[in-house]
Amino acid sequence: MNCDEVRNLLFSYIDNETDEDEKLLIEEHINNCDECKKELEEYKKIIKALNDLPDEEPPAGYCKRLHEKLLNSKVTVFKDESVIENNTPKRRKSKYSWLKYGSLAAALVLIFTIAAMNNLKLTGMKSSENSAYDQAAPSAPKAAPSPTMPESPAEMTADGVRGYGDTEYDYNRQEMAALEESGYDAKDKISTMSVPTKEMKIIKSGTIYTQTEDYDSFLNDLEDKINSLGGFIENNNTEVYRVYDDNKLMYGNLKLRVPQESFYELINYLEDFTEVRRKNVSENDVTKEYYEKDNKVKNLEVQEQHLRDLFEKAQTVEEMLQIENELRRIRTEIDALNISLADINDRAEMSTINLEVEEVRAVNFTLRSEKGVWERAKEGFISTVNSIVKGFGNFIVSIVSAAPIVVPAAIVFIILLVKIRKYWKKRI
Repeated sequence: MNCDEVRNLLFSYIDNETDEDEKLLIEEHINNCDECKKELEEYKKIIKALNDLPDEEPPAGYCKRLHEKLLNSKVTVFKDESVIENNTPKRRKSKYSWLKYGSLAAALVLIFTIAAMNNLKLTGMKSSENSAYDQAAPSAPKAAPSPTMPESPAEMTADGVRGYGDTEYDYNRQEMAALEESGYDAKDKISTMSVPTKEMKIIKSGTIYTQTEDYDSFLNDLEDKINSLGGFIENNNTEVYRVYDDNKLMYGNLKLRVPQESFYELINYLEDFTEVRRKNVSENDVTKEYYEKDNKVKNLEVQEQHLRDLFEKAQTVEEMLQIENELRRIRTEIDALNISLADINDRAEMSTINLEVEEVRAVNFTLRSEKGVWERAKEGFISTVNSIVKGFGNFIVSIVSAAPIVVPAAIVFIILLVKIRKYWKKRI
């Protein structure tokens, strides 16, 4: 759900009139959207304020005076007996009907009067809660409303800060009002000027994995090609990923930026001069997102100017601080939107290609003749003899290498053996 849909369902959500699916979607959106969450809290405050309002009593003596007036009217009607006698039953019934409807009308007037008083109290309460600088309105002199400036901060907040649903309309309306104030007929402008055509914002991007037999040569040619197209290599990570017979095979991960109109020309170049193994190309239309943000910036700039006008009329330090805080918040939001717009413009003007390049060895096939049986037998015999000779040589080398340990151990063993034999001979 978007913000407009959620706002239309907020009252149903508060009254528990939405189904379970809508309730889950609304709660999920509110948890992720600060503006809708703030609006929900404001509605809850208003409902709580309405529920906490005491029952209004009519002015003292109002019912008594109304009752006396009704009795006087009745006495006046029946005071002249000749009039009563001359009246027909139908006429008498008409007078009584008039009294009955008059009483109902008086009761309705009383109800609407009480409702109007409650609305005035509610409006004052809402202005004190939602407006950061409306508290100073009673002490400040009220200026005459102008076509481009709201009468109060609360009115500006209602149309601007929370009203992003129709920002383009608000901005155009304010522009027309300013033209009319300067003496220019806005209707003539609409009739004589054509609606400007919005520039399309298309972001092209691609991911390509390719192989080449000469990485250095390919990289040099690629740099020349990109420079000729008016682009550049934004990032280049190159490394050795394998070694064959003292030959280093390279791997590169490059980020290429080229003008949008040269995007497919560079892709065709890569397909012609390398072996493309994987390709993924996408085009994303962000025109709507771009102009929505642009309209928000224009609307916020108008609000900023209104706040600056109010700042010049502020009379207390508290009013100045409150307006400065609101100005700081709006300026921060404008800067963030301008950064986003600049990023969209950059990506729309300069397309991006993420290129992976892997250097591979050229395949070399050599055919060899099949050897005969005797030749293979001869090679096997020679290999066996060589293995025996090599094994015997290794045995000799092992013995000679172990001589410093084996010879002393053998001498000690012989001496012990002789001693044991003499000992057993003496016992026998």
